[in-house]
Amino acid sequence: MAKNAGVSNPTIYNYFPSKEKLLYAYIEQKHKEAVTIIQEIEDFHTYTLREQLQTLIETELELYLEDREFIIQIADMVFHPSGFKVSSLYETNGLFIDTVEEMLNIAIEAGEIQEPPFQAHLPKLFWDYYIMVVAYWVKDDSEMFENTTQFIDHSLGLAEAVLHSDILSKASDLGMFFFKTHMLSSLQKFATKKETFSKIKRKLGEVLDG
Repeated sequence: MAKNAGVSNPTIYNYFPSKEKLLYAYIEQKHKEAVTIIQEIEDFHTYTLREQLQTLIETELELYLEDREFIIQIADMVFHPSGFKVSSLYETNGLFIDTVEEMLNIAIEAGEIQEPPFQAHLPKLFWDYYIMVVAYWVKDDSEMFENTTQFIDHSLGLAEAVLHSDILSKASDLGMFFFKTHMLSSLQKFATKKETFSKIKRKLGEVLDG
């Protein structure tokens, strides 16, 4: 960021009120750079959803590579009990989530995958997955980060298999069944008991007042 702004590393801190704000600006900048790079891939529209998501993640990691020591420091602060809160990173994920959401919508419109249950939540879940990948990457000491590559490949392979199956729909159906059959029934019983208790209380009050 200092190089892009044409200032020295110490000077860059003068532009931000805190280290947290500097961190957020850095992450947002890398998101923008990654999106710009993948938009310049001529045949990117021919990639499968899995290939697009994997390209997005790997592009971000490549951008982080030159600042790996800084990323390691960030990770230590984020995941340290007294450091930054992981939830604070959600302030930086707007562009990332929008990009994933667009990829998902295009895959659905193209008929690559069926519209999954809870579709609106999937981009945010992918952000959580992305944070997990970065956390894994900063601890990866394998040659050329081969372990991270395999982790991404296997985990996205699993996600792809799930999206191409009806597992999510079946899980949604099961959840709705339990909710309608058991949760609603329990709530109705609780409401009935509460109403009965209120009637008894009113009658007792009338007796005492009488």
